[in-house]
Amino acid sequence: MKNSKIMNIRNLLGLLTLAVSLGFSACNKDLELTPESSYNTADFYQTINDFRQALFGAYGGLRSVQGFDYPMMMESLSDNVNTLQNTTNNPLARFGFTPGDDRILGVWSAYWNVINRTNNILDQIDAGEFPNEETRTIMKGETQFIRGYCYFQLGWIFGGMPLIDRVMNAEEITTVARSTQAETFAFATADLEAAAAALPESQGGDNLGRATRYAAKAILARLHLFTKNYDAARPPLEEILAYEGFTPFEQFSDCFLNTRDNGSEHVFQIQYTSGLNSQGNPLVYSLVPENLRSEQFPQGGRSTWLAVSNDLYEAYDTSDVRRDFTIQKGYTSANNMIDSLTLLFIKYAHGTVPPNNLDNDVNLSIVRITDVQLMYAEVLNEMGYTPDGEAFTLLNTVRGRAGLDSLTSSEIPNQDTFRDTLFNERRLEFACEALRWFDIVRQGPERAAAIMNAFLAREEEGGGSLTFDPKYLLMPIPDSEIRTNPALEQNPGY
Repeated sequence: MKNSKIMNIRNLLGLLTLAVSLGFSACNKDLELTPESSYNTADFYQTINDFRQALFGAYGGLRSVQGFDYPMMMESLSDNVNTLQNTTNNPLARFGFTPGDDRILGVWSAYWNVINRTNNILDQIDAGEFPNEETRTIMKGETQFIRGYCYFQLGWIFGGMPLIDRVMNAEEITTVARSTQAETFAFATADLEAAAAALPESQGGDNLGRATRYAAKAILARLHLFTKNYDAARPPLEEILAYEGFTPFEQFSDCFLNTRDNGSEHVFQIQYTSGLNSQGNPLVYSLVPENLRSEQFPQGGRSTWLAVSNDLYEAYDTSDVRRDFTIQKGYTSANNMIDSLTLLFIKYAHGTVPPNNLDNDVNLSIVRITDVQLMYAEVLNEMGYTPDGEAFTLLNTVRGRAGLDSLTSSEIPNQDTFRDTLFNERRLEFACEALRWFDIVRQGPERAAAIMNAFLAREEEGGGSLTFDPKYLLMPIPDSEIRTNPALEQNPGY
């Protein structure tokens, strides 16, 4: 499987040149982008190779944001990360951020850079030179998938977005106001539906790892779950589960090994590979301390690492195989000092040790088939609780792989308790996969505040010295963007 992945990634050799021409280096994970470059870079494409390189650039933009700023921000905001241990370098973990926070700007700018790249392609692809219409249709579908995904991400993180569906110059940009969140989701839905109609069921060979029909349907279902439109979420989830190409791996650990990338567990992954133009995965080492030394981290980690919360660690049953695969308790430093208490995310650090700590070979999953199973279980429960019905079967399938006993209606007697159990299971299954904050936000202000305030009341989280403000369910619009475009309004409370 990995050999095919390497062949595919080698097609991205032109990415660095393209990225420089767009004013964005894919290998610089912390690059701060000017607001203008977030929207309005124009390039001319004509041949299929032009469009192929441009599309690789869009995928490369996703690889950048999903490999550092986005997962670090999402985990920091949630109850998966310790608030006090991350104080110095991570104000997000203590909700001490402002509209000027660099990481918030990094996420905003990176997604807008990708949208700009997709708009460049979509503006010109219908007039481009292609050997056949099928190739044009698929590449257009991939582009719509990427743009729809980015608008969905921006919409749930920041709220309503300026809806820009073509390349604009700097003067035009300053007149585009924010649409509502509902309008933003409608825009993303249209792109994702168009992508699902255009894309094939699978992509293999040199195209392995690129977007498919089911990747688009999975993100579409996720969007509908966020808006609690369960009737709309159900059909795409059923289609994915009916497709024989997806089956959960037998072992949970296999989901995160570079040797099993692009396997039957993975509905859509962000592609990484080591030793090739800095296209490795930087997240793996970013999750552990700079002074750590071990077989998997011979060069240590990063100064802005994340300490895992005791709340998450204790949420696992001691028999749950996911706990010790996902979290390491304690570590040895470079000067042989032993820390026996600090909790670290090591979920992606079980495969091949890379030549340097920025260059890990493991992919990052955006959607796994267990996510689809649990989303469908959620839909079934919300549409009508059935004691020991199909939703229980799906929940227990995920639990069974983790080494846990099945649950029955005697333990989960109603819809509310099933919902709580399901969200807890999602937390354990997808810890360090940037889904926990999404799951907290979509439960609504009242429930989100209850979860976060119970977490912040723990002694090791400050004993209630911090309280959760529902305004944090939407991130602030970066102040540099508002200065550039006065038509943008700030979110309430910032």
